[in-house]
Amino acid sequence: MCLLTALILFCAGFSSVLLPERLDYGATWGMYEKEKKHSVDFMFFGSSLAYCDIIPSVIYEDTGLTSYVMAGPEQTIPLTYWYLRQACSTQSPKVVFIEATGMFFSSHSKSVKINLTYMPWSINRLAPTFTEASEDERAGLLFPLYAYHDRWDRMTWDDFSRGILGYDPDPLAGYTFLDAAKPIETIKDRPFELQEDLYSRNLKYAEKIAAFCKERDILPIFYLTPNTSRPSAELTAKLRTDFEGLGVEFRNYNDAFDSLNLDLSTDFFDTLHFNYRGACKFSAYLASELKEFGLTPSADADAALWQERIRHFSALKDKADSGPVKLSGAADTPS
Repeated sequence: MCLLTALILFCAGFSSVLLPERLDYGATWGMYEKEKKHSVDFMFFGSSLAYCDIIPSVIYEDTGLTSYVMAGPEQTIPLTYWYLRQACSTQSPKVVFIEATGMFFSSHSKSVKINLTYMPWSINRLAPTFTEASEDERAGLLFPLYAYHDRWDRMTWDDFSRGILGYDPDPLAGYTFLDAAKPIETIKDRPFELQEDLYSRNLKYAEKIAAFCKERDILPIFYLTPNTSRPSAELTAKLRTDFEGLGVEFRNYNDAFDSLNLDLSTDFFDTLHFNYRGACKFSAYLASELKEFGLTPSADADAALWQERIRHFSALKDKADSGPVKLSGAADTPS
């Protein structure tokens, strides 16, 4: 038994060493786990429309309220449910925002593997491994040594150090900094296809999210990020009706698009995502809304860390502001 335990511990430890480093673009669980427990007031979940568009340090500077973006690439609503459960094992957010375009994502997006690979080992990782991942992905998710064994000859000391000691706290609290811009010419409907069976399944998981939040005394808010490629008016109305039918709030921030004073020539990375300029404007708008909740900032927050996060983002912003606007060259990218 001791030998078996030692073997399991060795495999688990070496698996963390072999995993490619994950510092941005969502699924950044290694850094999230370094967050001081029960210190986050608000959390944001969903796809890249969350981690590219919301800057927690801007919200903190404006309000004193802490927030974290625990999103993942093309994160489906079922995966959001498991992310929420896992995130709340160490945090007690008062309000959670869930970006709602995941309601139209395929039940198996190509990013399921990334969303799950970096999650801590728990039922919240194991359950979706069997319900959301494809069969050919499960072996690698259950046994990361199998999936990443070919990296052993490319390992660096930093890989070993990170695998053994873990990550540092995220200086951007889940946000991914994008500085390039794509000039936008028109606002258009995003070509979502409503698949009734898929949508019905996603709605059931939205109901599970609502039920979990009720158990934890958390206010859930489903929302649409303001962008220039958005669900049609018909689909947006369906979202509103169905979420309100579950007894949860729905906010369409496309309705606030004009209030954000966005510059279509400089504020977008592509038609779906803000760059840091647009994200600053949206985050400041969110900050003004979050004040309306009348919440007292968490007494457990690490004030020094949050001040460092303000400085870190300001340094990135100042550097980007000091040069000419770079063009992203981005096509419409998946979220």
